[in-house]
Amino acid sequence: MTTYNAGQSVARLIYTALEQDWRPIEIVIVDDASTDASWEAISSLAAAHPEVRAFRQEVNRGVGAARNRIVKEARGAFIAFFDDDDESVPERVRLQVRRIVDYEARFAGGAPVICHSARRQIMLDGKQRIETTMGERAGVAAPHGRAVARRILAGDTLEDGYGALATCSQMARTETYRQLGGFDPAFRRVEDTEFCVRLALAGGHFVGIGAPLVTQTLTKTSDKSLEAELGYKLMLIDKHREVFDGERHYRYCRDWAVTKYHWLARHRAHFALRMLAAASLHPRLTWQRLRLAVPNLEGNRAFSAFHRAGGE
Repeated sequence: MTTYNAGQSVARLIYTALEQDWRPIEIVIVDDASTDASWEAISSLAAAHPEVRAFRQEVNRGVGAARNRIVKEARGAFIAFFDDDDESVPERVRLQVRRIVDYEARFAGGAPVICHSARRQIMLDGKQRIETTMGERAGVAAPHGRAVARRILAGDTLEDGYGALATCSQMARTETYRQLGGFDPAFRRVEDTEFCVRLALAGGHFVGIGAPLVTQTLTKTSDKSLEAELGYKLMLIDKHREVFDGERHYRYCRDWAVTKYHWLARHRAHFALRMLAAASLHPRLTWQRLRLAVPNLEGNRAFSAFHRAGGE
């Protein structure tokens, strides 16, 4: 787990990890140069619980770099990421290990496997919603390979390929993270998405668990803004432009990210003008994007409300 200025919640998170029914277990926690009382709380719990191994970054380098420290320090066969404002059910680790191992034996053929679960989100106003994940169907091959990268970046259709791939519900073998070089530290947001794109391009399989094993309490921080999200999503598209069908397709997907930003920010006039231009120049791609966006309308509205209320 990584943490930054989460002194009021980090102890609860550590206890959530200690309550996992899987043993043996180690809890590797990296404090990303917090300026509040986070490190004191972490140090105290590490002294009291031998399962906890705590490390502190000398300077704040962002969540990607902090997660890479976890990957470096981890001694177990699997890594399950816990965020500092979330809670996981006691059986989470056990269920995800079982899902990965069973899938490896039946379908993976030696390819890397990553597992996400659905999660319960508690919004700023206290309302709750369930966020699904990719690959929830059991007993069949899960979404995998380049098709997943295309689904993430270009919005291609993909059977059983919808839902979030949030790191707070993620588990994979430690060797999987190391073989891919961990997370790109240049990404202070969407670093989880960027990792998943690289994993997909490496042939990775994306299995899911439909039960919400994680409860995510959305919290306000200075780096959670729609502008920051857009900037890093454009970086993501630029980094992996080879996934697209040439320059025209790449430019369209880049423009779509900007168009979606205007919808989320409720810039209605800008959104309408950009949609008219997209529909006239690229009718097939625009219809495909709109058709895929409708099932996730509730999630996008919640995402928009969160960032407009507290993230900016």
